[in-house]
Amino acid sequence: MKSSTPRPRLPLFPLPNVVHFPRTELKLHVFEPRYRQLVRDLVNREEDLRWVGIVLLRPQPERGFGEPPAIFPDGTAGRLVSVDPLPDGRSNIVLHGEFRFAVEREVEDLGRPYRQAVVRPLEEIQVDEEDPGVIGVRRDLLLAAWKLVGEMGDRFPLDETDLEGLLARESFEALVNGLAADLDLPALRKIDLLEKALPERALELLRILRSRQRVLDLLRPYRQLAENAEVN
Repeated sequence: MKSSTPRPRLPLFPLPNVVHFPRTELKLHVFEPRYRQLVRDLVNREEDLRWVGIVLLRPQPERGFGEPPAIFPDGTAGRLVSVDPLPDGRSNIVLHGEFRFAVEREVEDLGRPYRQAVVRPLEEIQVDEEDPGVIGVRRDLLLAAWKLVGEMGDRFPLDETDLEGLLARESFEALVNGLAADLDLPALRKIDLLEKALPERALELLRILRSRQRVLDLLRPYRQLAENAEVN
């Protein structure tokens, strides 16, 4: 990581069904008292130190009394970029994902009600944006998504405006992570994507999109039969 990477101790914000990706924005509604405190603490820091680690809760039975819920070790460090405070103490916030990390160990701070951890930043593989293979995968991802939008319409989680926004993203990482964040995938599938290196993440997303297209292609004759039956 660059020397400007923040100190590897982060407050944690565990969520049951949300996976944050670097180079994407995450909007959250904060209502629990401990996370209200977290937001207040972040606001009181300098802007470049307003970091929080978004991690996914593991889907498993309740742990023993007093034990915090288990989390997946990989997460994304998000920087607080916007806070919209509400009159009753709740707030709407926006986090910008900066880098992936792995939790090394959790640490206690008796003066803070939220969890904290020492984390190890995970370097993202730097790809050559001009490499023919990278250009090809970028093109194939966008074409596959455009085709699904055209065929599925409102049933696809992205629309033409969303895809135009992805098309405008300058870096391959921003495109891949934006698509991973926006697709309607289960959280467990998304955490699997987050854990992969960027090239593998991109290829897995392409497989997912193409798999959906194959299903649509298989169902197309049956849809046409149904439409003809309605006309008759």
